[in-house]
Amino acid sequence: MNFLFYKVLGKLFNFRNEEVPSFLLHELVHQGENFLPFTTSSLKFRALACICNDLVVNQRKNYLEFGAGLSTILIARLIKKNGLEAHVYSLEEDKGWIEYIQHIIDIEGLTQFVTLFHLPTHPSSSLSQAYIYDFEILKSQLDPSTHFDIILVDGPAAWEKHKVNSRLGNAQFIANAIAPEATVFIDNANREGEKKLVAKLSQDCQVKPIYIDPTFAVLVKGKHYNFIV
Repeated sequence: MNFLFYKVLGKLFNFRNEEVPSFLLHELVHQGENFLPFTTSSLKFRALACICNDLVVNQRKNYLEFGAGLSTILIARLIKKNGLEAHVYSLEEDKGWIEYIQHIIDIEGLTQFVTLFHLPTHPSSSLSQAYIYDFEILKSQLDPSTHFDIILVDGPAAWEKHKVNSRLGNAQFIANAIAPEATVFIDNANREGEKKLVAKLSQDCQVKPIYIDPTFAVLVKGKHYNFIV
């Protein structure tokens, strides 16, 4: 009876197994003078720990994230702390939110490690129920030779019914900009739109997804060292 109860509870509560990852990330979370808000919208600590591990053990150089937030600041702190030759490129649709993240980045002396791009979203002409980033703005500001070897998909907003396929709109940019050896992390991988994105990227990269939990998928392209917590 108890075994069945905890098995069901585990399926319903996806924030389990967070103790070790949160311990590993404790110093990064608390090293700055600013309190970093952690909410139900934030990446889980296990996901963040996997991203940090991959950045370090596989010596990733160009980190692209769709959706700025807690991860932006923690990765920048990690790059500074470990003296990594890496840079964060963060795309965000919400102007107020990106200004808030930029403020923390600036006062913590992390500006040299992060480039934030404000990319408003608009209805897609090719996807239904999708609001996609204005990638033309990004292309006008980004060196076309830049390729990304670590990518996090946690944006744009896709929780509303008329936006469920919004993150699928990132697939073409990722396909064009991904490095030969790279890792792609996809949050909310249990939702219908993100399931389509996982399937599309899996086909494009010719790799099978790894699920570190029901809501977080990872695709690894090329040679790499283990980074899963």
